[in-house]
Amino acid sequence: MSQPQDDGKVVIELQGIDKRHLAYVWEKMKRGEDLEGQEIFIGRSMADHPQWFPHFETIGLLEGEDELPDGTNPFAHVSLHVLIGSQIFNQNPPEAETFYRMRLRKGDEQHAVIHMMIETFQRHLMWAAQNRGPDGQLSFDMGAYAGTLRKLWHLKTNKLWRRLGHNRPPVPHEGEGA
Repeated sequence: MSQPQDDGKVVIELQGIDKRHLAYVWEKMKRGEDLEGQEIFIGRSMADHPQWFPHFETIGLLEGEDELPDGTNPFAHVSLHVLIGSQIFNQNPPEAETFYRMRLRKGDEQHAVIHMMIETFQRHLMWAAQNRGPDGQLSFDMGAYAGTLRKLWHLKTNKLWRRLGHNRPPVPHEGEGA
């Protein structure tokens, strides 16, 4: 997923989750089979989004745009959930697991915590995309991301969401179609 560079930054290789793999995991889940390795993150991420179950049923059957009429891309979103789940599980960065654990202790719901981390990660990713190196390569500063998680984990929920640009804690997927 990431490779250290000499300047202390980390290059993130954002490898999208193949739709065939999503379809495979979805079918295993429907059959009640045990998931292994990364399938666990994928399955958990899919299960957290029941509003998209009908879309998961058609994975790989439809060609073209994955974006729903409301602008949501379920497949990209599930990929971000898997990325954050992997960060927490592998403690890479260590602050990801600490942030997750501390937010749960503060009473935040698991899915909301993942969304806090997704928003934080996306902000750092956008900054990296806008400030590419001279070679044009995207260089993600994992230390800066970890530092932001450290700054946010102690805040009260409302204040944390305000720091992320929300007037109130958002309801994950509110208003998204099924």
